[in-house]
Amino acid sequence: MVRVNLSTRPFYNERLVTFLIAIVGVIAIGVAAFSVQQILALSSERTKLRAEIARAEAATSRANTETNALQHSISQKALKGLAINTTLANKLIDERTFSWTTFFSLIGKTLPDDVRIDAVSPSFDKDGVIVLMTVVSKKTDDLATFIEHLQNTGAFYDILPQQEDATDDGTRRTAVTARYLPPKEAK
Repeated sequence: MVRVNLSTRPFYNERLVTFLIAIVGVIAIGVAAFSVQQILALSSERTKLRAEIARAEAATSRANTETNALQHSISQKALKGLAINTTLANKLIDERTFSWTTFFSLIGKTLPDDVRIDAVSPSFDKDGVIVLMTVVSKKTDDLATFIEHLQNTGAFYDILPQQEDATDDGTRRTAVTARYLPPKEAK
């Protein structure tokens, strides 16, 4: 058996260790350089975003100031005048959409032989159309029949004889008011 003391002749491979340390060092430097580059890029992006947020907040503040100035510059008189004019315009539109053909078609179907219509005047309110008719009839029963026929159409309701006068020729002139819903809107 051979006995050798290896401690007297140690084995050293310094080149391999140096090479491995150099590779680890290069990798560490590369990672550090990449991290620094990312930090700088994100920092500049953050600065841009903060500037954009500041511009947006300034624009919002300007818009709020302008809105408040506009709200204070509009006078209440002008708003009331505008509301009145709008109401008048809506009333004119409602009057223009009143179908005389449909109305007189319904009246023609319900009018008894001994009754005639002298005048018709529609008016408009928030609940719909109110029709004032001047009706001339020979007998009170004829007027009652006419009112009954109007109610049966479904387009007239709340029919009330208002004022009745005797005429020189023996007929009766009666003012009749009724609420009117055209057939397309009738219940």
